[in-house]
Amino acid sequence: VVPISFLGDMGWLITDHSHVAAAFRDNESFPPHTPYKIGIEPVIGETFQSMEGDRHRLFRRLATPSFRPRSVDVIDDDLLASVANDLIDNFIDREVVDLVSVFTQRYPFAVIARLLGIPKEEEEQFYRWAMAILRFRTDPENAIACRDEFWEYLDPVIADRKKSPTEDVISHLIHDEVDGLRMSDEQIKSHIGIMFTAGSSTTHDSLGNILYSLLANHDNWERVRIYPETRMLAIEETLRWEPAVSVLPRMSRAEHSIEFGGVTIEPNTFVLFGICGANHDSSVFDNPHEYQIGRDTESMMTFGPGPRMCPGMHLARKELGVTLDLLIDRLPHLHLQDPGQSQPCGTIFRSPQQLLCSL
Repeated sequence: VVPISFLGDMGWLITDHSHVAAAFRDNESFPPHTPYKIGIEPVIGETFQSMEGDRHRLFRRLATPSFRPRSVDVIDDDLLASVANDLIDNFIDREVVDLVSVFTQRYPFAVIARLLGIPKEEEEQFYRWAMAILRFRTDPENAIACRDEFWEYLDPVIADRKKSPTEDVISHLIHDEVDGLRMSDEQIKSHIGIMFTAGSSTTHDSLGNILYSLLANHDNWERVRIYPETRMLAIEETLRWEPAVSVLPRMSRAEHSIEFGGVTIEPNTFVLFGICGANHDSSVFDNPHEYQIGRDTESMMTFGPGPRMCPGMHLARKELGVTLDLLIDRLPHLHLQDPGQSQPCGTIFRSPQQLLCSL
């Protein structure tokens, strides 16, 4: 547990596996809702992520039934494949493309849009709104303007689903009930907002990292191309080796200082959970900096253990699996032109900024 500077203030970074695991499970010392209240609640409103205690547990049950394992299992692979095919159709005739701009950034947003029951022709607009909201810290004025457009669009959609529910996620958010409680219209919009922003962004980062991991060393690409049974193993190893969220910001509790990992942490201090550091801890993973398809990744910290484990991880894994199969099927000869320019970068969120590939 080492001192750092974060957002201009003194903070702490937890770097090893055992302490990261302990911190994830200690919601009393490191309340998980605080960063969401600071980072995303000002633009989209309160969600289960920015709630605590019983309210968090209640609204998590209301907000996430469509993303639980049993629900994800019944999501049609054809829906996920159709999104990927539509995107690939737009660029497959080119000789060289940047897969980040034409595919990885767009695919997860389009999937969420279709699960919400949004018409295909509206997906580009949804993508624009989501990207603007994600950039709230750097361009708050545009983020608020796009949020207002987003909410205005959703109002009649919600009204229609109240009268004529379908099997889409919006209908579930409207009509599902837990302990006699249903979401208000504003809560429904906020939770749609968190799906588009926090949910989709980490999936597109993960997809970019997987393609980099396989294409930067062409032997890896050839292996998963020839042996389909290795593809999910490669996905799991990438989630360990280059997680989309490298460090997760939390804050220490507000009431009093705490002792953790041999240091004293003052109240309301940023504490960064070093997910990537934990995933590269040599006491847990042999030769951790090597990318090894087929290694045991069960102990990785990527989705966060404990009561706040990522609710979207099952859908993310399914999306990544279906998409990798399809990319290999339709673009078997993908070749990354400049691996050095495609290395994942970023501190909190990590992914390639470009994947310039010949087809």
